[in-house]
Amino acid sequence: MNDDTPDTLAGRIVGFIGLGLMGRPMAANLHAAGATLVIPRRAAASMADLGPDRIEILETPAAIAKAADIVILMLASADAMVEVCLGTDGLADAATPNTIVMDMGTTDAATTASIAARLQEVGAAFVDAPVSGGRIGATKGRLTIFVGADSAKDHERVAPLLEVMGENVTVMGKVGTGQAAKVVNQLISFSAQVTVAEAMALARRSGLELDTLIPALAGGAADSVVLQILGPRMAAEDWSITAHMSLAEKDLGIVLDAAEAHGLDLKVAAAARERWADAIRSIGADHDIAEIVRLVDPEFSGGGWHGGGDAVGSGTAE
Repeated sequence: MNDDTPDTLAGRIVGFIGLGLMGRPMAANLHAAGATLVIPRRAAASMADLGPDRIEILETPAAIAKAADIVILMLASADAMVEVCLGTDGLADAATPNTIVMDMGTTDAATTASIAARLQEVGAAFVDAPVSGGRIGATKGRLTIFVGADSAKDHERVAPLLEVMGENVTVMGKVGTGQAAKVVNQLISFSAQVTVAEAMALARRSGLELDTLIPALAGGAADSVVLQILGPRMAAEDWSITAHMSLAEKDLGIVLDAAEAHGLDLKVAAAARERWADAIRSIGADHDIAEIVRLVDPEFSGGGWHGGGDAVGSGTAE
């Protein structure tokens, strides 16, 4: 995000559906850059602090499609994607050749293909641009974004918005390749988070001070973004919400479905998903991803809200 150009999106009318943990700060950045936001009524309260200027509230996805130049989706599940895009009063009912729909959540390949095909049947364009970077990356406009677009024109239409929301934006190829890249990202991220939890538990049981160990690992072969973000939060027993455990299990399910479709048996991914499922059963689906360390070692306290923390992977929408 370029803070020097606050009005880069002046005149753009952007529909945004999915104003949750990630979507809300993403939409706020677009608004700060001059865009007019068109949002669902059920999300109006979450955006109230932005004031009434350049905010339009409508009842249905179809109404949003009619009003907006581009509609961004940041939804939590494939079912939500299908309902918003293809359901009654969905985007497909009102989309025109001037409409472009951009999915920025994590969606499986089959759902992405079917929604893209249906929208293209009515002449609309579809771009998949899933994000990584968590709530803090969304707030700061520093997301990593993987873009799949069928034409340079489609990418050019969404590029100014992506520049506001992201710091590392890469065009991966045609529609679907953005989600394929996100699947790889989630495999690496959520598997690594399980490993870091086990490492932090072993280190503390071995008598090591985590606040000393984590900087000592910096720059070595064991260093990673996951370690440097989640490690200090585990050490501080900071369980403030940055991404929910349910997201990890859901996205690793998408990883395993993709692997099966390509004839691969990803045993580490399967084991990681089972550990997240164990954590959900023991701790709770809506708890933060850092709390997986409590599954490994219950001596890490139940903790509470400590005001912030960063996030890895990506958050849910609603």
